[in-house]
Amino acid sequence: MSLNRVRLARWAAVMAVVAASTSLAAVPGSGAADGPSSGGHEARAKRVVLIVVDQLRPAFVDAFDMRNIQRLMARGANFDNAYLGHMASETVISHNVMTSGQLPKHMGWSDEWFRDVDGVLGTKDAMHVTGSMSQAQFDAVIKHGDYPKLADYLHSAFPGKTVATVGQKNYAVHTMSGPASDIRLTFGGRSFDCDGDGVNNWRGPTGTNVPAYISGPVCNQYYVNADRARDRGTATTSPAWMYPLEGDRDISGLDPAHPGGDVWTTDAALDIMANEDWSGVMLTLGGVDKAGHMWGGLNDRPPYPGGDPSTHLESAARVADQQVGRIIDRLRSDGLLDETLVVLTTDHAQSTTKDHYGIDAAGRGNFNWYYGADADESYLSPQPEIKRLVDETGNVQASMQDSAIRTWLVDRSPSALREAADVMATLGGVRATYYRQGTRYVRRWEAPRKAFSRAEWAWHRLHGQELVDTMAAPYGPDVIGLLADGSSYGVKGDHGGAQESVQRIPIVFYGAGVRPGTSPGAPIRSVDILPTILRELGIRETTPTDGVAYRVR
Repeated sequence: MSLNRVRLARWAAVMAVVAASTSLAAVPGSGAADGPSSGGHEARAKRVVLIVVDQLRPAFVDAFDMRNIQRLMARGANFDNAYLGHMASETVISHNVMTSGQLPKHMGWSDEWFRDVDGVLGTKDAMHVTGSMSQAQFDAVIKHGDYPKLADYLHSAFPGKTVATVGQKNYAVHTMSGPASDIRLTFGGRSFDCDGDGVNNWRGPTGTNVPAYISGPVCNQYYVNADRARDRGTATTSPAWMYPLEGDRDISGLDPAHPGGDVWTTDAALDIMANEDWSGVMLTLGGVDKAGHMWGGLNDRPPYPGGDPSTHLESAARVADQQVGRIIDRLRSDGLLDETLVVLTTDHAQSTTKDHYGIDAAGRGNFNWYYGADADESYLSPQPEIKRLVDETGNVQASMQDSAIRTWLVDRSPSALREAADVMATLGGVRATYYRQGTRYVRRWEAPRKAFSRAEWAWHRLHGQELVDTMAAPYGPDVIGLLADGSSYGVKGDHGGAQESVQRIPIVFYGAGVRPGTSPGAPIRSVDILPTILRELGIRETTPTDGVAYRVR
């Protein structure tokens, strides 16, 4: 069946469900905020600002007193039953899901490893670490998938206006933007010597159509110290040393002339908003994610190890929250808030680790997360549990493990798939295993009911199969192992899996046309964000999506 016929079949299936339903809650656009709004909130948005606070677990908002985000939740449409709705629950996946409306099984890649089954990037069936792929490589995979993204829709509806994407992490910007984004701005490599020490260890702005008011003069505020020795104690302190800081790219530093981190991203976005005639600005703020991975999320409380409070989650959350406030203040002062739809969300939540199966040692982060090799990277020093999987099957091509295990095999025969799933079932923390069979995963093994807590069991029974099936594509993993709550193979604050703590996310709409102070009870997912934005901007979908448009007015 052709790709277009597959899409039409998916769209027809969704519409059939809608037409058959008599419950308002099951109809696209339903929820507690339904119906005409009052107080001047009928205005149709003319532009959108999408803010992604990477790894923003909802519990962080109150735990770290994120007041600007609290105000958005209180004064906008806050979907308090939202969840991510897909695996792998990671940065390099979710930024594309939310701006394409496609689940990973339809978007071209589904994890931090990518098997190039169609040879889009060169050699057929070659493995690639997606976090290291270039913008051109991501563009090629998206174009091969033949689906539009948010930037495409904004250009169609508002021709001649600029769409910009900004963030510290290049792979977040690459996947969030898509080929049509006019300005794609992130950090380049260590190519500059801005402190005169004779070493090129500063990062500068790079991307597509980087504006001159940002790129120059060289060593202005957008050039940031990225010296690996500038780790602020994180490289020598457990558990941060598994994934330490390398200068001020991810978390804002102490030099106000070159702040880096979320301040860098927000400064750039505000400059773009001031200088361009824009219809869309997308920001991805990475500071909370870095601190959460390093220190373990809700476990990260005073007294802090490492000696520098600015590297910890409380400080990162405060800085991220300040940037959200700056964006709203700018929209208000520019007189644009009443015509702008603001969307606040995250790309995944977080599992606060109780049982860590990785190796807690300096520089182990990527070796805990990855097993395998591609053309330019090699991760062949696995942790003990994954070494068992490699040795006992003799069949592992690549594997990704954080709060779930996803493994690609060399021999993908039915018997080999079952054998790998059986070995995976014996690994630490595993609660269920699955192997891929066409467009779904077959559950091979599940732990006894008594192995789960009551809440864990309820969530697993409701969402486990749904979530693993979102990865079911030829390029996806061959075998999947879901882990117990609080179990991790990567770092102490982890992502990737199906647990409720990783899946529960904030999704908030605010601004033009939004009925304020509502809490729609609908279980909106990340894949529903694009259809909902298009609905609010009055833009018709031209290609079927996996998402549903919800009303926020």
